[in-house]
Amino acid sequence: MNQKEENRREFLKRAALTAVALPFLLNCKSDTLAQKSNEDVLSLLKKNAKSSGAEGMGAIDAPPNVSWKTILSTNADKGEKMLISGTVFEADGKTPAPNVLIYLYHTDIEGYYGRSGGEHKHGRYRGWLLTDASGRYEFQTIKPAPYPENRFAAHIHTTLTTKNMREDWIDSTLFEGDSLISTRERETAGRKGGFNPIVKLEKGANRIWQARRDIQLWKA
Repeated sequence: MNQKEENRREFLKRAALTAVALPFLLNCKSDTLAQKSNEDVLSLLKKNAKSSGAEGMGAIDAPPNVSWKTILSTNADKGEKMLISGTVFEADGKTPAPNVLIYLYHTDIEGYYGRSGGEHKHGRYRGWLLTDASGRYEFQTIKPAPYPENRFAAHIHTTLTTKNMREDWIDSTLFEGDSLISTRERETAGRKGGFNPIVKLEKGANRIWQARRDIQLWKA
């Protein structure tokens, strides 16, 4: 084999290895850039988050890998699985709102939040979402129970934080058919967060309860 042919084969070998590695390297670079961009957005949003001591607030604790989807429960958890999704819109109720930080938490199947010494006061079922470019969000969890004294309907607490708006509450998500939903809650539904926060759960093809809740921002 002459030197020219050997060099040619070596060149082709290196070219083949580069072709295999290039997509992986590009994906890694893309993932790194996306992560950096996400961290930059969160850093900006957290400037509008309430302090960690603020009652019921939690945007400040958002992890760096927050996405528009999350799962609050595990397969080992008892309770009925449910999936809630929707779109966050600007104040006009029509334009999707990207990069809205959502914090939410709810009780367990007996109506309690944190019950052990090392557990957060909001309990295990808490999480964060960052709406995508289309304003979408989605989370899976188990259906919460009303407080043990049965004074209030089962609900999911939710706060919103944007680059122009300090972290603030919206109406809690309630579940249609719950006899504990008060007349006042029905009359004021949608005043903070727009649309109807009383969702109707329906079983999907995957046998998981599903519901949609769209959210409307307000003028800062």
